Amino acid sequence: MQQDAAIGLPCPNCQKPMQAESLEKHDQGRMQLDLCFACAGIWFDHLESVQLAPAAVIELFKQIYAHRDDAPRPQESRQACPRCRDTLVLSFDVSKTGRFSYFRCPRGDGRFTPFFQFLREKQFVRNLTEMELRRVRSQVRQIRCSECGAPIDLEHDSVCKYCRAPVSFLDAEAVEKAVRMWSSAAEHRHLAPTAAALGDTLQHMQVDQRDKAAAPGARLGNGLLLDSRNALNSGAAVDGLDLVALGIHAIGRLFDR
Repeated sequence: MQQDAAIGLPCPNCQKPMQAESLEKHDQGRMQLDLCFACAGIWFDHLESVQLAPAAVIELFKQIYAHRDDAPRPQESRQACPRCRDTLVLSFDVSKTGRFSYFRCPRGDGRFTPFFQFLREKQFVRNLTEMELRRVRSQVRQIRCSECGAPIDLEHDSVCKYCRAPVSFLDAEAVEKAVRMWSSAAEHRHLAPTAAALGDTLQHMQVDQRDKAAAPGARLGNGLLLDSRNALNSGAAVDGLDLVALGIHAIGRLFDR
């Protein structure tokens, strides 16, 4: 029988109780993280993000995948630390795949990290190269920003006009490296989200979503974007796709196998 979700700290964005999750620490023992699926964010107490065990990182990815269809609440102008109630400060850091952001407590109690930024921090997400961006532009006029959901006119822009986030996506090579890094050998053999496996999954998604005029499946460089062949053959363009959400869907299906 499934247990009721544990009640956690109040969400910094909506102030409603978050869902408490017990996850493995990198060294030993467990820690409690607080997740708000309504606002698509994770509260990390001081240094908890770097203390996550590999299995915990994979578990959080699965949680994000499970709530992939939820429409997150907008970010409020003021977010309060669930520990001391001070106003959180927008802050930036750098991982191997680029810059990511979060909202930190000025007293050092912790930080509130949006799901998209967590995926970037843990190297599941990267920016498109200029060559990849040109290839996307040849197929798609407009996409949705993976961070704020606003439309991005690819003919004129390579970053979101509203939140300034660059066009990003989950690509097969980056995910394969990330899962190898964040998984044990046994887990990696079981999950095996290789570039070939991801391509096969997206081909199945193409069949599943053909009636929805959003048929992912084609490769872009070493990564995965979308298959707009049907739309291109009909003289239309496939617009409004969230490239990161598309990748989460494909990879999540591999975790379900």
